[in-house]
Amino acid sequence: MFEKIAEWLWRKRGASSLQQLGARGKNCQISLPIHISIPANLHLGQDVYIGPEAWISTYAPVYIGSGTIFGPRVKIYTGNHRYENSTALPYDEVTLAKSVRIGENVWVGGDVLVLPGVEIAEGAVIAAGSVVTKNVPKGAVVGGNPAQILKYRDLENYDRLKAAGKIYLAMKAAGELQMRVEQA
Repeated sequence: MFEKIAEWLWRKRGASSLQQLGARGKNCQISLPIHISIPANLHLGQDVYIGPEAWISTYAPVYIGSGTIFGPRVKIYTGNHRYENSTALPYDEVTLAKSVRIGENVWVGGDVLVLPGVEIAEGAVIAAGSVVTKNVPKGAVVGGNPAQILKYRDLENYDRLKAAGKIYLAMKAAGELQMRVEQA
């Protein structure tokens, strides 16, 4: 019984924080539970999906572009403790905040960690479990800890699909996709 009450409270608290977002485009799907430290600093484009158990630190603004999809348990940090020239050990009371920007049509796999100040350009793919410590260029496919460029997606095809408005969540909402599974 206690677990059901705790789950209900968690979902209610998470849902109420979504009403306070800095910006939220149409057709955004946010799975609960989610943690957002300062909801007013989270800005979402349209057709954005955030998987369950996301943890988004918003001491500085976080911008997530249209068409972006997050897997489960993605963590975004915008703050770090001050340890150099600090007034206490191991760090002091100052939080050093840096904004995070994630471009349009980015696919962020499950269990990814994005550090403060990172910019992920449009069309990038971040492999599951990666730790993104530096900027990611347009169309790059990155993975690992720290994340490294593994290859680039076909940018000609990417640009053609983008120009044609072939955005997954928008197409799904319009009933234009028939889901299927193919063996790789």
